[in-house]
Amino acid sequence: MSVLKNISFASKVAKSNIFGARYPLSVTFISTYRCNFTCEYCEVWRFKENEMSTKEVITMIDEFASLGMRRFSFNGGEPLLRDDIGDLISHCRSKGIFTTMFSNGSLVPRYVSKLRDLDILVISLDGPKEVHDRQRMEGTHGMVIEGIRAAKRAGLNVWTNTVITKDNLSHLCGLVEDAKELGVKMIFQPVLEYSHSSESSKIEGLASDSKEYQKLIANLKELKKKGAPIVHSLDYLDYIKVPVWAINKRKCWAGKLYCAVTPTGDVAPCYPVFKSGKWPNGLKMGFDKAFRSLGKFGCNGCYCALIESDFLYSFKVGAILNLMKSMEAV
Repeated sequence: MSVLKNISFASKVAKSNIFGARYPLSVTFISTYRCNFTCEYCEVWRFKENEMSTKEVITMIDEFASLGMRRFSFNGGEPLLRDDIGDLISHCRSKGIFTTMFSNGSLVPRYVSKLRDLDILVISLDGPKEVHDRQRMEGTHGMVIEGIRAAKRAGLNVWTNTVITKDNLSHLCGLVEDAKELGVKMIFQPVLEYSHSSESSKIEGLASDSKEYQKLIANLKELKKKGAPIVHSLDYLDYIKVPVWAINKRKCWAGKLYCAVTPTGDVAPCYPVFKSGKWPNGLKMGFDKAFRSLGKFGCNGCYCALIESDFLYSFKVGAILNLMKSMEAV
């Protein structure tokens, strides 16, 4: 971001803090529900819904950009299953928007040329082969590693995203060493039930033992302090150490400074709740009006990258300094 854009960004966050103003500074686009993986804890691949056309998505991007959007994230499903994904990424770049994508990595070698204008590619990696294949899908670990290597060869900034479960706890510190070797940074999130998750019993069965989990988070903190390529702030790692929403509530900026858009153009407050209700549709009423009509809503909380966004928008110093450091090489 240029200095002027940074000042504008900070000004909008301040206005939201002081006056309650709403700005869609960050938008997550669930570009498709289609996915070639059937992950243990995710049901997105089961959903069926029409998808906005290329022209409609570009119109949406332009409208949000005019409202102050600074970051646009392609999510899914698997975004690389959209034929127009390269054109959409390039359009974001032409508008000066910081653009990220969450992908399972398997299709990256085939479509890496479409990702040339992407700022950060986030690829799912849950552990060594035996663990990753069990949590994500049998036979996919090698595809993911090749996807990471193909992206790195193409000069892309790559992060890995790891969902923490009882099955990969003992492997995650080793995964940090793998990340160093691959030349990538890492983000983590404990498994939790969201609106697009598998059934409650399955999520509960994947959740980790409290003592072992807390020990892992403490180890990740120490590795972070020693320079490990962990993107998260120490504040985030402290926050997820006991993933119980009743005691970990924070100021949430969903629907105020960020939102999520479904394949058909519904505007939800955030990604974790996009399937939990009926949301206003931006194609029908305009994305500005849809965003501003979200109002208040209730949820069961989340433990994902949105925590860092909430800390940032609440001017938490540790999170701000950590973001600046994480972005140095981007």
